[in-house]
Amino acid sequence: MTSPTIAYPFKTGIYLNVTNRCPTACRFCIKRILKWRFEHWNFRLSGGEPTVARILEACADVARLRSFSEIVFCGYGESTYRLPDLPELCGALRRQYPGARLRLNTVGLGSLIWHRDITPELARLIDAVAVSLNTADPEQWRSLLAPLAPFRAKGFTAAQDFVRGCVAAGLRTTVTAVRLPGVDMPAVRRLAASLGASFRARPAL
Repeated sequence: MTSPTIAYPFKTGIYLNVTNRCPTACRFCIKRILKWRFEHWNFRLSGGEPTVARILEACADVARLRSFSEIVFCGYGESTYRLPDLPELCGALRRQYPGARLRLNTVGLGSLIWHRDITPELARLIDAVAVSLNTADPEQWRSLLAPLAPFRAKGFTAAQDFVRGCVAAGLRTTVTAVRLPGVDMPAVRRLAASLGASFRARPAL
């Protein structure tokens, strides 16, 4: 078994895997399809969540090897669970890599997790957010994302509120959807526009 991957290069960015906690068990999640692996990386944080210092160290290891334009919170978990650590972490990333954009990839349930609107806090820390909404239909959202019990009833509405909050806070906000059978992609695009966000379709594995 290879050591857990905390930072990894992908496209034009450095991606950070900071937690395996997640409020959903998405049917299409590659951590289940690929058993916590992607290419040669192991994303199962079996030794526990990395400290801020360890995340910064892992990021620096990747940064020394390649050029990049952004740093993305996107591992095999929901990064907003690490909200208390983000001010220190993002502050250090800003100082060390002042030219890099900071982006969060999320399912949009961070405010529901913390029982408050966290979008103003995020806007002080990052530049952009991509919300994996995946559908414009609440029943299909519950079916596809398989949210845990505390997030089932209010999750779809909360995710939309999160998008609105990110837009209002000045974050560059994108709603994404994986191309899956039965998903009305034009409807998701229209929903994104109604929330003030841009839209991007993502390929299925």
